[in-house]
Amino acid sequence: MPPTSQPGKITSWDDGRGYGFVEPLDPADGPRAFFHIRDYDQGGRRPEIGEIVRYTPERQADGRWRAHRVVRVSLAATRERRLRQAPPAPRPRARGPVGALAMLLTIALWAAALAWGIDTGRLPAMLVPGLAVLNLVTFGMYAVDKRAAQAGRRRTPEAQLHLFELLGGWPAAWLAQRLLRHKSVKRAYRHVFVAMIALHAIALALVLRPAL
Repeated sequence: MPPTSQPGKITSWDDGRGYGFVEPLDPADGPRAFFHIRDYDQGGRRPEIGEIVRYTPERQADGRWRAHRVVRVSLAATRERRLRQAPPAPRPRARGPVGALAMLLTIALWAAALAWGIDTGRLPAMLVPGLAVLNLVTFGMYAVDKRAAQAGRRRTPEAQLHLFELLGGWPAAWLAQRLLRHKSVKRAYRHVFVAMIALHAIALALVLRPAL
């Protein structure tokens, strides 16, 4: 028998990570279910805690419940709460940590600096395949972390992602943020990401400085 839609209430929502949980209004309808922002299609509007919705629960292969087709039913309680509070600060748009053109230019300058360093003997030629592998691993870590977030499993520590960015995997990290729409909204994470790029650039400049 195909799963049917049922009423529920959003009881948890992490806007930075783009996922939350919804509980059925009737406890007899089952346990709470995980849902991702992709399951909530309201014309760009973000979910809110306390929102009454209808959703289709589905049990996954690992035994966890996932909510699909989450649709808003009522926002009366949410609107009443908003009237008693100051207007919320505007949320950042889901985009890369910096503009695409600026990042592409930064990557081009980085690649040129690496080529110059290798040509002058300041950097080993084996650095190129090493960085290629590092960036592939970094992209994979982002993909694994996003799947873990969607399934409600244990996440990859942000410090580990930042370490790989600092070592030279930041181009793949930026690409993953744009293509996977992961880690592209959380402001604090974006600030540290940009700091990792800056620290990597400073370290590279110090290595290449004698060649300038």
